[in-house]
Amino acid sequence: DLQTLATLDNGTQAAALAVAKADLETQQAKLASLENGTRPEQLAIDQTATTQAGTALENALQSAYVSADDAVHVKADQVFSNPRISTATLVPLVPDATLVNRVEAERVALEPVLAAMQSLSAQEGGDVTASADRMRSDLETVSAFLDDLSVAVAEAVPDAAAPASAIAGYQVSVNAARTEVSGAATAITSAETAYRSATGALTLAQAGATHDDIAAQQAAVDAAKASVASAEIALSNTYLVAPISGTVSVQDADLGETVSPGQPLISIVSDGTDEADAQVSEIDVAKIKVGDPVDTTFDAYPGATFRATVTTVPPAAAVTDGVPSYTVTITFDKADPRVKPGLQGNLHIITASRPDALQVPASSIITDNAQQFVYVEHTGGAVEVPVTTGIASASGMTEITSGLTKSDEVLTFGAGTAH
Repeated sequence: DLQTLATLDNGTQAAALAVAKADLETQQAKLASLENGTRPEQLAIDQTATTQAGTALENALQSAYVSADDAVHVKADQVFSNPRISTATLVPLVPDATLVNRVEAERVALEPVLAAMQSLSAQEGGDVTASADRMRSDLETVSAFLDDLSVAVAEAVPDAAAPASAIAGYQVSVNAARTEVSGAATAITSAETAYRSATGALTLAQAGATHDDIAAQQAAVDAAKASVASAEIALSNTYLVAPISGTVSVQDADLGETVSPGQPLISIVSDGTDEADAQVSEIDVAKIKVGDPVDTTFDAYPGATFRATVTTVPPAAAVTDGVPSYTVTITFDKADPRVKPGLQGNLHIITASRPDALQVPASSIITDNAQQFVYVEHTGGAVEVPVTTGIASASGMTEITSGLTKSDEVLTFGAGTAH
């Protein structure tokens, strides 16, 4: 496990994470509710509400018939003689004969309407909304009759059969009948609206969530998860953890201190194998590959060689002061307590090797128009011998692949004799 070395003040980040997690739980609960469908308890509540609304609508239909019957047979019929048969006649004198004929005909036509309303109010089962529509239509017929009757009694002329006091009583009764029928129609409309609302809620509850509803809520859950992940990252960034196993050599972090980005606070000496970086030119980097062996020497340890291996060759150069270079990383083959951070050393990267190679000092090789040759000592003097070269070492020696034998004595220039 990574060990925490220091912690930044993270109260804000911790609170943000808590809020994000709470929101995620809420969104997940909503998704689970949609996927599971409506709870049985809610279905039972909606079913009860629908039943009660249906009963209320049936009661409104029954009350509507009672109101219509009372409005016509009790209140309006006071104005007629023989009101329930085909010879129904207005009692008061009304000068408008056309209005009289219409009112008397409407009264005769109401008997079968009232009979149908009575039958409808006593009906059980079936489509209660269709019954409500028919009952409301019949109430409109009754209401139209009462409106015409109200006009007739308003125009009535007092006579012996209907004195002024009687006509006044007729007007009061007819107006009361109109109010009664209007109230019955309003009650049916209200009850029907409540019933349709209850049945709609029950239908939705039975159907459950749609695919689009679930997909939208799943998107909300995914967004909440992303918020949690973002908050976790923000909180984790407030912890300074040891990236490697090692020993803390410098601890400059103090409680309450304000630090700037990039400011070094803690140093660690690794317990594992050490690494070193070397700046390599673009000419030489092409020769180096991961896995090449390396001999490293340090000025602090004269004569000591430390074996290492190339572990990283960068794909791109870093430009410093306009000069491109490549930072090659090597890893020492084994831990050595003598290798410490900050030591300056020399890296000898072995890019190729040839056992028992015939080699001469690079200074002995002369190049003339792409032809390479050396001078070999013979009895009569030095002889020019063309050669083909191979790999070259960092120590100044170059491999000869053809042109010489081991017994040849090659002349050098300032470096002695080579074989």
